Order: sequence, then C-alpha cells, then structure tokens
Amino acid sequence: MEELPPCKWCGHPPTSSVDLSVFRSSLIAMEANASTCLTCSIFSTGIRTYLSNTSMPVPNDIDHLAIILGKLTVGKGMTVEIPMGPSLLRLSFFCSKRTSWMIRTLPFLDIGKQIPKTTSSDESLSWAIEQINHCRDNHQHCNSYLSAAVLPKRVVFVGTTAEPALRLYESQGERDFYICLSYCWGRRPFLRTLFDNIESHKRCINPDDLPPTMHDAIEYTRQLGVHYIWIDSLFIIQDSVLDWREEAGKMASIYQRSYLVLSATSSADAYGGMHVSLPSDYQTFALTVNTKTNEICGSNIADQANFPITTNTTETFYVRRAYDHVNRGTSNYAGRIPMLPTNKRGWIFQERFLSSRVLHFGPHELYFECLEDSACQCTDHSNTSLDQESVLGPKGGGVNETTPRQSPTDNFQQHSSMRKTVAKAYYGPVVWRIMTRDELMCAWHNMVHDFTTRDLTYAKDLFPAISGLAREMSVARAALHGNADKAQETGYYAGLWKDSLVRDLCWKVGFVNIATDDEEEVKRIKAWTDRALEWRAPTWSWGSVNAPVKFLGQEHGTKDFFTPLCEVLDVSCTAAAGSDEMGELVAGRLVLRGQLLPARVTRPRLKTCRQDGLRLPWQILSLEFAVLVENFVQHLFVDDGCQDLLGLLDEIDAGGDPPVVYCFLLGVVRRGGSPVFLLLKKVKGQSVEETGQDVYHRFGRLQLAGPPRRPKNDRTPWKERFGVLAQAKKEVVTII
Repeated sequence: MEELPPCKWCGHPPTSSVDLSVFRSSLIAMEANASTCLTCSIFSTGIRTYLSNTSMPVPNDIDHLAIILGKLTVGKGMTVEIPMGPSLLRLSFFCSKRTSWMIRTLPFLDIGKQIPKTTSSDESLSWAIEQINHCRDNHQHCNSYLSAAVLPKRVVFVGTTAEPALRLYESQGERDFYICLSYCWGRRPFLRTLFDNIESHKRCINPDDLPPTMHDAIEYTRQLGVHYIWIDSLFIIQDSVLDWREEAGKMASIYQRSYLVLSATSSADAYGGMHVSLPSDYQTFALTVNTKTNEICGSNIADQANFPITTNTTETFYVRRAYDHVNRGTSNYAGRIPMLPTNKRGWIFQERFLSSRVLHFGPHELYFECLEDSACQCTDHSNTSLDQESVLGPKGGGVNETTPRQSPTDNFQQHSSMRKTVAKAYYGPVVWRIMTRDELMCAWHNMVHDFTTRDLTYAKDLFPAISGLAREMSVARAALHGNADKAQETGYYAGLWKDSLVRDLCWKVGFVNIATDDEEEVKRIKAWTDRALEWRAPTWSWGSVNAPVKFLGQEHGTKDFFTPLCEVLDVSCTAAAGSDEMGELVAGRLVLRGQLLPARVTRPRLKTCRQDGLRLPWQILSLEFAVLVENFVQHLFVDDGCQDLLGLLDEIDAGGDPPVVYCFLLGVVRRGGSPVFLLLKKVKGQSVEETGQDVYHRFGRLQLAGPPRRPKNDRTPWKERFGVLAQAKKEVVTII
C-alpha cells in the first residue's frame, strides 16, 4: 500500500520509518486546511475547544506550534506544544478504544483513561491495590528480595484502620511486611526521634504532632493492610552521629526489602501531604468525528466516569492538558521529565531505584513502577520496562549464574533512551547483572550524571546517598570477574571503580542547560565555582565538586572509544568512623605513572555566554605550552572557579611569569587521536612522606583536538606528530 505524503501543515502522517516526528505549524494555518485534512481539523478544533473552555488566554495567532507524533511504546501519542508567554502548554490527544478506523486513520493516537479527581479517592486506592497485587502475583524479580526481608531495627507500628495505633517499635529480627516513605524534608522543622524522646516514642507517638506527609503515609499504610512503616526521621536518632552512620549504611537494604515505597513525589516538604486534586485546567474534552464525512460534529466536557461509546458512524477522541509523569519519554518532546520535588533530592535517587515497588503520588495522578513494569492512571495499559526475553531471561527462568550474559541493548545509544523511559529497570540490579563490563561503566557514568544534578542538604551525605547503588554495582562487576560472592574486592574508591579507573577519571563539570533562566538552576550555576564547603572527597573524585558531572564519551561508551596511556600504581580511601568504603570518607589518595606536561596559565579568550556574567567551566582559564601545534583546540574544563590561580594572574599583571600547572596524560580518544589530560597543580607545603615528591590537586580536564592532519603516506605515530607532547616527561604523581 502506497504511503500518503505528510500534510504540509500538520506533518501527519509521517513516513513509516519515523518513530518520532516534531513538526512546526500554526493554528490559523491548520484551521484553513481543516476541510482537506482530518488531522488538521482534529488539532485545531481540539486546541480551540480547550482554550475556550479554560482560563487560558487565547492568542490571536498561535504561530509557533510544535506537533509531536510518536509511535514508541513509551512516549507514544499525539501532542501539541503551544507557547504561552514564558511557558509551554502541552495538550495531549488520545482515544478510549483503538478501533480499526482509529488505527487506519490516526495510528499515532494513544489510549487514555479518565482519572479520579483526587489521589485520595477510593477509585485511586483500588487502582493502586490492583497494581501491587499484579506485581506480587506475577513478577519473580520484584518478589525476590521480600523472601529475605526482616523488619528493620526500628519501625513505626501503625495498627489497622479499625484499631489504629502509633508507636516506635524496636524489632527482634522477626519477618513481616513493611512500607517505606520517600519524601522531601524541606526546611521547616518537624517531629524527629532524638535521644530525649526515643523512649516516649516507643510508648506512643501523637499523630497530631506529625506533619501532613507522614500522617497521610501512615493512613495509607493502614488502608493497604500493612502494620509497619519505616520513616527515616523517626527511625534514626537524629542527634546521634554514630547511630546515623550505622543506620545510613543499612538504608539501601531497608528500601530494597520493603513491600512498597510510598513516594510523596509532588510534595516539596513534609508539610505538603501525599495527595493532590486535579486542577480545573486539566479537565478532558471529547470531540466526535463523523467517520463517513470526516467532519467534527460535536464537542463537550468529558467529565463522566466512562467515556462516550463509539457508534457505527462516529468516533470520539479526547484532548486535555498533558499530565506530568515521573518517567521521561524517548526524547525531550515525548514526555519531558517534570522538575518534581523528589526529582531534585539526592537521597531519594537510590530510594526509588533500589526498591522493588514504588507508588508515586504525582501532581495529577498515581504512578506505579516496579522492576518489570510501570503504569499510570491515565492510560489503559502498563509500559513494560524491558523485553522479557532479552533482558530478564527466558520466561520463568529469570537471571541466574547459568543464564548467558547478553546485552539489554543493541548499541550504547539506547542507554540514553533506557535511562529516560525505563529508569527504574535501567538503574536496577536485575539488568546490571546481565550487562557487559563496558555497559556497566556506561550505566554508572549515566547514573552519576543524573545523581549529581540533584541536591543534598548536607554535603557529607554524597557517598552515603548512593552507597546502596554502589553495592549493587559492585556485585554486578564482581560477577564479571567470577567472584560474585566477593563484591567488596572489586575496588570502589570515592565514586570510581578499580576496573575502569582511568576512564572514570575522565569526568568534567557539565551543566544540562547553561542558558536557563530557572531560579534554582541559576543558583546551581552560581555555586559551581566553589567546591563542597566541607571536605567530602579527594580532588580526583567527581564527589569533590559542587556541580553536575559528565564523563568522556558518555554518549558513546564503546570499548574501542578510549585507550588509557597511564598506569595506576596505588589508590586508597579512608572511611569515617562508623562508616565504610562506600559511605562517608575522610581521606583519599591516588598514585599514577605517566606523561606529565608543564603549561602556563593565561586568562580565557572566551567571553561568557550568559547575560548575567556568570562564567562557565570552559570560560575560566586558558593554557600556553612551550611548543605549539598547528590548528589544535583546547577543550579545557575546570572543576571550580580556580580563585587561587586567578589571584596569581592578578599579581603578575604588573610583570612576571604566569603560574605553572601540569597536564597529566590519561589516554587518547581513538577516533581523531585527541589526547586527554588531568589538570594538576602542586599543593603548597605538602609532599609524599616516603619520597619527598610533590603532591597535587586536580583542578580540571583538558582535551586537545587533533592530531594535526598528515599526508596519506605519513606513518608517523600520532604522539610524535603532536609536538606539544615532546615536552612531557614520565613521572609518578600523587593526587589527593
């Protein structure tokens, strides 16, 4: 059957080879073309119907519409983005049943459902219980941790709906189901367990003393028929450093073995509560199409429980403001991740990905995700996380030591898609344990990037907040070396791994959106020039900086991408008292042997690209070498504001030599032959005790574009042609 050409005003239908289409148009143009194109008629009528029935202003000519058509499993649908001043209005078009006419005429149209007006309704509770029961009865991997679950050291006993109770209970190692609460603390004080009140909490906790989020979670636990809930502020003695360090190390397993995690996803603090009501501008509108004439013959507010029934001569489709979902779609257009409060907090990152099941109380609806599925109230189907056969093993077999190790993706570009659409599976132990070594490295780099975009109230919590995920990654890496039972021997040092240490050193400060006007993002960009206010990691670790980080080749990840050209002689970290090597640290040291190249610091040649004058990592410094090569470019990213080096430049403006720093060669990017360096500076007054050699701090990463072009018959090695490296000497460097 010959394909119809896409409409030049709405872009429908795109060619069959396209999974996602983004088409620019205008409302007036689609209205003018409505008589000849059904999709133009649907879009334009739907937009007008929504705008005329809500409080949204109606522009005279909406001439910057973005029409998104996607046919992928996650992010599927027909969506229109409308600029409304500084923000975007996203309208979603869907149907209640995919009839043969719908499939033939509008193949991108997804199935949707009317949702309850509040997440506290009986309908929402029934939906949640249905998802939990389906997972419990059908998902082997989600239940695997529950078989070994015992009650944590302390939990809150909540009783039942008929006979409610509330007290802190110190368990005796008995087995029972419990629920965990994942939430944002916020800045307002609320009831916590302290040395002074722990005994009274064991007798009784007054429910009136609890903030709304905890109160709602406790009541929901009773409604689910579970007797215990774990809440960190009531479980850990908050004014005891030793108790915190001891129990923080167990938090990962506590979430992992919980029956369910309740996530206050849309609540900014403990006083926001769990539940939400659907705003009036999110109501659904129904539009009826005469299938014989392809004309829209009616529209109304679809506020009844069941959508209208399609007849022999009519079909009904719907339009509403798009809901915010926890997962992202496969692109920035198909379901952008909303900046929900829990998506900003560092501790909540591993709480979500380690647990078997999470029930999110979102800004509009409930969203359920587990290790194998995800589902939301507004759709009539679940989004299967990953293909059962290729990732979770043969049906009923599961992943075990005898299952052949096979890749969950055909190429590394799919890693980016997986972490957006099926993040819980991608960052979960089930998938990690069947990844290859290079895929595990890629997954860890992606995870660190996503984690470092989040905030922590206390800087020292950085490594404890991902220690559980680090342990799972350790088990997966150990299995590759044939010693899955000795995961501690895989070598984890301040967020870097022994078996990929040189690649892990190739991180840089990297912001997602440098042109943002968002107040919180601007605040983050302003803060990046200062390292963490209190020491939490050695300078060679990404944990030492106060900014999001990216890794070299993160979007490539192939084993042939990078060739290491240095040797790791020694690496060590010292854990804080009561912690371990994956938790809070007090010291770290790295010893490398390789080529060390001196350079002089100069002022940057680039101007800031932000109107507020904020300088970004590549706009702080530049370097000069004793020998230059033709047409090479410095890709220089510093780790902080380098105030000490800039101060030295200020001092020598009147005369004198610029300060000297050192470039340590880590390796080379195979395609193009670009050398990659650590930027080091000597630490004044410190030396290696055994040898008296200098000690260095890392302050950035440098990549030189090149090497210079050469004639076809020239077989000179790239290192010899890169003249600047002739100044390098082989040295042993100690970095702290």
